Amino acid sequence: MRLRIFQSAGMLMFAAFIVACSGGGSAPGGGSGGGSATPTPHASSAPSGAPSVTPSVSATPLPKTTYVLPSANPVSQSVYSIDSNPHGLAVTVDGSALGMTPQTTTPAFANAPHTFQITPNAAATPNATASPFVVTLTQTANGPHAIFYNQVLDTLGKITRITTTSVLRRPQFTLARAGAFGARRLPASILGRPRYSSNRIAVTYDVARLGSRTFAAIEGAHGSRSALTLSQSPASVTRVLTLASGRSVEATLHDLAGEAGVASVARVGLRYPMASHGPAVSPNDPYFADGEQWYLSPVIDMSDAWAYSLGSPSVPVAIVDSGYDPNQSEVAPQVTVAEQIIGGFISKGPPPAAVTDTDGHGTFVSAVVSAGTNNAAGFAGVGYGVALQEYQIYTGSNPVADTADEAEAIREAVANGAKVILLPLGGASQAGPDPLERDAVNYALASNVTVVAAAGNESATTLDYPAALQGVISVGASAVNDTATPGTVVGGGNFEYVPAYSNVDPNLDLVAPGGDPSSLTDPDVIHWIKNSYTTTPAAGLPACPSGTAAADCGVLIAGTSASSAQSAGVAALMLSLNPALTPPQIQTILDSTADQIVNATSTPDPRQGHGRLNAHRAMAAVAGDPAPVPALPAPAFTQFRAFAYTNSGAATPVAPTIVDVTFPSGVPVNVDGTFRIADIPAIPSGRYKIGVWIDTNGDGVVDAGDYFGAVTNTCSATGPCSGATTISSALVASGFALP
Repeated sequence: MRLRIFQSAGMLMFAAFIVACSGGGSAPGGGSGGGSATPTPHASSAPSGAPSVTPSVSATPLPKTTYVLPSANPVSQSVYSIDSNPHGLAVTVDGSALGMTPQTTTPAFANAPHTFQITPNAAATPNATASPFVVTLTQTANGPHAIFYNQVLDTLGKITRITTTSVLRRPQFTLARAGAFGARRLPASILGRPRYSSNRIAVTYDVARLGSRTFAAIEGAHGSRSALTLSQSPASVTRVLTLASGRSVEATLHDLAGEAGVASVARVGLRYPMASHGPAVSPNDPYFADGEQWYLSPVIDMSDAWAYSLGSPSVPVAIVDSGYDPNQSEVAPQVTVAEQIIGGFISKGPPPAAVTDTDGHGTFVSAVVSAGTNNAAGFAGVGYGVALQEYQIYTGSNPVADTADEAEAIREAVANGAKVILLPLGGASQAGPDPLERDAVNYALASNVTVVAAAGNESATTLDYPAALQGVISVGASAVNDTATPGTVVGGGNFEYVPAYSNVDPNLDLVAPGGDPSSLTDPDVIHWIKNSYTTTPAAGLPACPSGTAAADCGVLIAGTSASSAQSAGVAALMLSLNPALTPPQIQTILDSTADQIVNATSTPDPRQGHGRLNAHRAMAAVAGDPAPVPALPAPAFTQFRAFAYTNSGAATPVAPTIVDVTFPSGVPVNVDGTFRIADIPAIPSGRYKIGVWIDTNGDGVVDAGDYFGAVTNTCSATGPCSGATTISSALVASGFALP
C-alpha cells in the first residue's frame, strides 16, 4: 500500500511510501495496545448461562475421521438436487455435462459462482419459452439446495409500469474546499496474501465420545502450546489451539483428525482490513456543511433520514477492526466498550484500555458509523447518536488477524449487547467459508444481531468472506464520475457507477459510496471518502501535521470498508426507530429501498446488487411513512421479486403463499423489468397467480407502503400464463385482496 499525507492545498506536500508484503501468514501475537488492563486467556465465549462442559466418561470410541489436506477448510459443502418436469433433461454444471435429470451434485468451492443449466426438450414438451434454464449459485456451505425446472409451466413476464406519486429531484451540490489535508489510502486488495494462520488450528470435539481423556491431554500430545474454548454446548466443544514453535499445522491437523472424540479439525483463516490503511437535518459539522462529506448528502440522503431519528446510544454498533484513537474527539465520546482480542488473549477495561488504534482504519470506519455529529467540529457520522463498541483484532502498520480472534470478538459483541456488528475486513473467497467465522456469525444472527461486511476490493466475481456468508449484509462500493462537471456530485453529465475494484456476485446485497481515485495523488475529494483519522499512527505511517486539532485530523480512504460502514450506520439508525426489527428485516429493507444507479446513457449498472444505499428510503419504510418529504422516486425493477402464489383473493395484510422451488423467495427481476418463472411444482389445486412484490418494510406480508402487482389472468398446471405482464403500484392502505 502507499500512503500520502498533505497539509493543505497550495502548501508543500511530503510523502511516505510503504510496500505491503505477504508476511509469514501467522497471526500477530498479543501485545499491549494502551491502557493498564492485563491480557488474560479468554476461557469461553459461550452464551451467558451455558453449562460448563467436561469430557464424558463414556468409553464409546468415536470413529476416526478420514482427513484429506484440503485447499479449503473442511466444512460440509452444500448438496444440490436437480430435477425437472419432464424428467430426462440434460444438465450441465459450469459447462460440463452432468447427465440427465434427476441428479445430485456437490460443487466445489470456487473463486467464481457455479452455473447450472437444464436444457428443455422441445420435441417432448413443446414450449415457445424453451431456452436453457440457467441458475447461478455460489457454494457457501449454507445447506442443501433444490434446483427445479418445469418446462410445462415455463413463463416469461414483464413489469410494464410502476405507479407512484412523484419523483425526487436532487439539487446540485458543489464542494467548497476539496483540497483539505488528510492521509490517503487506496482500496486494499488481499490477493497474494496468506489465507491461513501458520500456528493456530481449530478442533471440534464430540463430548460424549471423548472417554476419560481431557482436552489438555489430547492437545498437549500434539504440540499445543495454549488453547481456548471458543464455543461450547453439552454435546460439542470447539477449541482453538496455538501450536508450539516449529510444529507443522498440516501434520497436526492430520494427526488430530485421527483421534477418537475429534469430530472435525480446521485451519484458522486470516482476515485483512478492507482498506489499506420531521424536516431535513443539517448538522453543523464543518466537513459536512462544506460538502467534503458529499457521500452523506445528497447521495445516500442522510439529511432526510435523520428527520426520522437521530440515533440512540441504546443501539450500539460493534466495530471489529484495529481499535480506535482515544484522543480522537470525533470518535472517543461514543465508545462504551473497548476490548483487545489478539492471539486468544483478551484485554478488557473501561475505554480506552488496550485498544489504541495505530493504523487508522478502525478510527475511520468508527467515525463513518458514528462520528460526533452536530458538535460544530469535524465530521458527521451516519448513525448520528448511536454508541460504538470497539474490538481490536489488528495492531501495527501491516495488519492481519485470524478468524479465531474475529470469532471471539463477534461473540464478545453479542455478550455486550451490540445490535449491529460491522466487519470491514475479509479473506479470499477461494478459501471457502471459515468454520469459526461462520459459526460466530450464525450465533450473532441467531441472537438477533445484524451483521454487515465489506464485499472486498479484488475486482472479483465472488464476495470475500465473511460478506459471502448467508445472512450477512454484503456491501460493495459505488463512486461518482464527475468528469462532465468536476467538483460537483450531481451535475450535468455526471453519473454514479460501481468501480472495478469492488467485488460482486449474485448474492451481493447493495453498494454504497466507496470512492474510486485515479491514483494516490488524485486531488478530487469526490473520488474519496473522508472522515476521522488516528492521531497516534504507527511509525512509518503518515501523521496529521503538528498542531492539528483531533477533530480536524482526517483521512481520505477508498474501498468497500467505507461502504459497509455507511450501511452499518443506517442499520443502527433503523433500529433506533424500531428496535424490534430482525436482521432479515433490516437486510430486506436495505435491499428493497436502494436506488438504482445508471450510467451516462441511463443504463443500469449490472454490478450494483439491489442498488445503492438510500438512507431516506430505508428510514421511511421503517417509519411506515406514506408520504415522505421530499417524495421518494419509484423503485427500480431489480428490487422486485417475481413468483407464483396460490392464495389469490386473500385479504391483506397477508404473506403470499409462494410455491417456487429454485427461488423460494421469488425470482430476481431483470433491469428491464423482465423475469422468467420456470420453477413451479405440481400444485394440488392446479391454479396459481404470478405476482411481483417489493416488501419495503421487511415484515413478510403485503401491506401499506409495499409495491405489488399481478398478472391479469389465473394460470393452471396445464396452461401457463400467456403474455404475463404486470403493473405494480405503491399500496397506500391495507385491506384489499391479493389479485
